[in-house]
Amino acid sequence: MKLLKTRALVLGSRPLGERDRLLRLFSWEKGKLSAVAPGARKIKSKLAAGVDYFTCASFLLHAGKSLYTVTQLEIEHTFRNISLNIEDYTYGMYFCELLDKLVEEGEPHASVFNLLLDCWRGLDGNGADREILARYYELRLLSMLGYRPHFKDCLYCGDSRGPFFWSAGSGGVFCERCRPQEGAVFLISNGTHALAARLLNLSSTAKILNLRATEAQKKELGHFTRHFLMQWTGTGPFKGLSFLEKLNTGEKDKKTDNASE
Repeated sequence: MKLLKTRALVLGSRPLGERDRLLRLFSWEKGKLSAVAPGARKIKSKLAAGVDYFTCASFLLHAGKSLYTVTQLEIEHTFRNISLNIEDYTYGMYFCELLDKLVEEGEPHASVFNLLLDCWRGLDGNGADREILARYYELRLLSMLGYRPHFKDCLYCGDSRGPFFWSAGSGGVFCERCRPQEGAVFLISNGTHALAARLLNLSSTAKILNLRATEAQKKELGHFTRHFLMQWTGTGPFKGLSFLEKLNTGEKDKKTDNASE
């Protein structure tokens, strides 16, 4: 019997038959894997409390031909507050979705593991701005997987004075003299450029608490990161982001209606 004891994050959890749940786990030793939690849908199951989204636990897994089976688990932490707010929940699901799409099956990555865990903490109630946290997660994840976008200075000549122009196809910014004459190239505001450069160099979500950005800057950076993700990884659109856009549109419409009354 092949047994694996591993620390893992629950990326996904869905019903399997009448009694079980099928889990998507991101484990410390084996990276991304799928496992069946037998009987986890039963209220009295010993596994039930540890198979929800946003849970970090120690799992004892039995390796089968195509799937692992959860035999034991010990919860390290469940980030329950994330599920209490629709925006926090959707951002959390997006973080899981992005990791699931970008990281190869069975590829362990300690830095990515710690990044997701840290961002769950950020959503769980440390007061971090959700949009800035999402941009931090995207930029750091891309960097860790070898897709680091270049915001420091001009990709061609190294000029650091600006103004800068963003090219997702080239993977970074150019000065006015060197900007590509073909393809999608966008002027990036000084504030957005500074925000992106700062986020790329932060080491934890705790430092995001001191960051401030305008709504325009956050929206602009979100536009750039989405294009970069699609250009370099071939992923998207993302269900989480699409739902967040609908939520934000509805909230703005509500504020407009209230203001006109």
